[in-house]
Amino acid sequence: MGPQVFSAFLLFLGYLAPVHSILCYQCNSTDTINPYQCTEFLEDDIDIEPKPCDEVFGAAYCIKHTGRFEGGFGTRRYCSSVDLGNYCDTISQIGDQRKYRSCKYTCSTDGCNSSVKTTGNIALTAVLSAIIWFQLH
Repeated sequence: MGPQVFSAFLLFLGYLAPVHSILCYQCNSTDTINPYQCTEFLEDDIDIEPKPCDEVFGAAYCIKHTGRFEGGFGTRRYCSSVDLGNYCDTISQIGDQRKYRSCKYTCSTDGCNSSVKTTGNIALTAVLSAIIWFQLH
């Protein structure tokens, strides 16, 4: 291999960037080993951090599921290769008179499933900023 080919190869390697999957909070509020780490709203004093979603092929989304799931109540955060959307639904169990609210929130940036999707807050901030700007000018 000539020095020019070797130099071109090294230059090519310099343009390659390491690729990793999305980082998501991955926890379940029914976990008995680490109780109270996966509540609906993650507190600042928790011991969990977003982790790579390498075990889910094609993972591009983080999910936060609150309400009734897997026969219990609570919150579950996990990785997904499918955009499950953002919605809430009312669920009833066979033989149970009660109805339960269950919500799923989908996002696509690292660590975004720590709380409820913040797009609404960003939109509200933009609208309020525009109103204030027009009031001042």
